[in-house]
Amino acid sequence: MAQEKAQLTILQKFTLEALWILCRGFALLPHFIRHGVFTNLTYALLRALRYRQRVMMDNLRRSFPSKSESELKKICNGAYYNLAEQIINTVSQSGVSDKTLLKRMTFTNDKQTREAVGGGSVIMLTAHYGPWEAGSTVSLVFPEQEFVAVYHKLTNVVFDELMKRIRQHTNVTLVDMKRTMRHFIDNRNHRPMAMGLISDQNPAFRSNMPWYKFLHQWTAFFDGGEMLATKYKLPVYYFSPRRIKAGHYEGTFILIHDGKEPIEQYTITERYVRLLEQEINAHPEMWMWTHRRWKHIPPAELQAQKI
Repeated sequence: MAQEKAQLTILQKFTLEALWILCRGFALLPHFIRHGVFTNLTYALLRALRYRQRVMMDNLRRSFPSKSESELKKICNGAYYNLAEQIINTVSQSGVSDKTLLKRMTFTNDKQTREAVGGGSVIMLTAHYGPWEAGSTVSLVFPEQEFVAVYHKLTNVVFDELMKRIRQHTNVTLVDMKRTMRHFIDNRNHRPMAMGLISDQNPAFRSNMPWYKFLHQWTAFFDGGEMLATKYKLPVYYFSPRRIKAGHYEGTFILIHDGKEPIEQYTITERYVRLLEQEINAHPEMWMWTHRRWKHIPPAELQAQKI
């Protein structure tokens, strides 16, 4: 399916092509230069600039109240390293072959999951944990479905177009998160879809959004994946990545809902939240702590409850 393209000025087009050439050139560098040199340089730069350090430490203190400052700083530094590695991973995807992508991301149970899904549509929920950009490689092991990578549109049109190029490879359709539901409704009868949603971001405020006890605080979550799954009776999987070594990861599909089980509202999102919390508690440095995740104030009745 054709991707939407922004209207660019001549200068913006020139800038985009120049950046793309740089990214393509970087992706062709040997692994040890990209990850042995540039990851460490990026890590050093992030630490030197103290990039969002205040936000990160505040998030960590609230999430792990029993940990000491030295323990939290160690997690913060680990999160800086993971962020540096993911920046390098993202640029390293620029125009590389499917074969190369599948060498960098392997899967433990893709065959079993394909058989369980049976060629129909499916919801894939994941998070900003480990190699979130590399998660779109799922498209290569689900060839029967159109893999729909839902993304947040960037304000800068040049960088938005650049990121779309980097993310684009075989069997991927990029869809702005604001058009997720509409895209599925309009195209569900054309071809089965695997909807890939990163669902751990701070959601847009609405009065009836679901709240969960998450990392020792009330936290609002997106429930768009659950809305699609319950309305169209779709199976839902959690995609869990594990770091093997620099630039190489292993992914596992964990069934959250089979599309048939009778469930109460928000059960799917609750299961997603628990799986994510479990992974963060095991390896907190792998999550992206740099954003103000807890901007929304929970309802008064929740604030009155003990966590």
